[in-house]
Amino acid sequence: MRRLSGAVVGVLLALVGCTPDKLASDQPLLVGRANDAIALDPARVTDSESAEVTEQIFDHLVRYKPDSAEIEPSLAESWDSADGRVWTFHLRKNVRFHDGTPFDAAAVVFSFDRQRDPHHPFHQDDFTYWENTFRNIQAVEALDSSTVRITIERSYAPFLSNLAMFPVSIVSPAAVRKWGSEFARHPVGTGPFRFVEWSPGERIMLASNPNYWGGAPKIQHLVFVAIRDARQRLVALEGGAIDVAENLSPEDLQFVALHPELTLLRVAANNVAYLAMNTTHPPFDDVRVRRAVNFAINKTAIVKLIYQGLAKPASTPVPPAMWSHVDETDYHYDRNEAMKLLAAAHYTRPAKRPRLFVMDTPRTYMPAPETVARIIQHNLRDVGMDVEVVVNDFETQVRMTQNGEHDLCLLGWTADTADPDNFLYVLFDPENAEPGTARNLAFFKNAELHGILSWAQESSDRHERERFYKKAQDLISHEAPWVPLAHGEAVVAARANLGALRVHPSSTVYFQRVYRK
Repeated sequence: MRRLSGAVVGVLLALVGCTPDKLASDQPLLVGRANDAIALDPARVTDSESAEVTEQIFDHLVRYKPDSAEIEPSLAESWDSADGRVWTFHLRKNVRFHDGTPFDAAAVVFSFDRQRDPHHPFHQDDFTYWENTFRNIQAVEALDSSTVRITIERSYAPFLSNLAMFPVSIVSPAAVRKWGSEFARHPVGTGPFRFVEWSPGERIMLASNPNYWGGAPKIQHLVFVAIRDARQRLVALEGGAIDVAENLSPEDLQFVALHPELTLLRVAANNVAYLAMNTTHPPFDDVRVRRAVNFAINKTAIVKLIYQGLAKPASTPVPPAMWSHVDETDYHYDRNEAMKLLAAAHYTRPAKRPRLFVMDTPRTYMPAPETVARIIQHNLRDVGMDVEVVVNDFETQVRMTQNGEHDLCLLGWTADTADPDNFLYVLFDPENAEPGTARNLAFFKNAELHGILSWAQESSDRHERERFYKKAQDLISHEAPWVPLAHGEAVVAARANLGALRVHPSSTVYFQRVYRK
């Protein structure tokens, strides 16, 4: 590996608006990523690049502990609920937003109600997560300036964990009123870093919040740089032009591991990569065809070739590290069984080939999406099913699949919480199959599954919930709306002179405590 040329270093320094003299006194921390963010309003984003940035700018009522999905206080110092329906949160005092306005109970009500209430003056139609995850919130009330009461429609076991998710970050009401829909490009929160500027497609610059209630970050400036090519991200990291590189190619990670000036951070992430079949589109409305696809795809080969040891073949949507995971599978690679099922379904090649949508850039859960798509295309052709691979940029991939325009699609999911509800309800319940905001990209609607998942949400008994979730996984396997492909590790490469850099099991990197040694 040759070192980075001076010209490339100069280009990257110009990109982040720094000169060598400025670097000497105030060296920013640069993070190289495959994609830029799509938006920076936490209520409106769904992609990991956007969420990673908003997690530095905003706080929630509660948050996850640094190395686990256990909940700890954040903007709410304490909370209580007598019946699991009515929750009271006691807020942290003397906290201010980056624009100088005070954080208080009214700001919490505003942050929730702009999503909850369709008649709110700042409500928008693309608050996707609210519809998928928070629709059970009935009322949010300020009891006084530092006390908030939230009422949900029924007892809901994952509720507290869900409040640690980025969509319910607390936003500055003054900034939303000032910017309206453009708040997504002018975010204002209470977090450890404040927004400075965004050059779309190039970089996002944040600055330390010196008044952060949790202690000011040691890094003065944090810059997220879009470098689409994985090899160029590695070259930039090795040459010192960036400090952190995300989503490197698996074949390049051994170089990082052996490099004396670099380090590799790995964590077993709670994620799943999957192939979803649109069950409203023939021939995938026939369960025999869906089962045939499950037998046709060689997941072991995909994991060996694409992930190079950094993933496990998936038997279920629920990752192995999460409680209620089921190890057994109804399917294994069997070309003959796939062909028998297609024959039983009287499958004939349609005049128009089914379209397999895939994103054009790597994700934590899938390092080489287009190559995975080509392997699947080959596997399906081997059993007599010819599909067309359609490659989209990630924003288009999300929009088109949520609208149900695909016949098959490759995507993945990284846990927002450590609760199986975040996989099984979000990705399979019929309530989340509404075109435009869908997370259930198979558009799979099964009344029995909905009942099972609803019972699991209402139960406060962990063992009972586990039984429900295992039953749900059995039903999903039997109906086969997906092919679960792999559970991948979250891997981040960095310069070795960074201290306190960690990758959370959610795959997010939090930079508040990072420092240069």
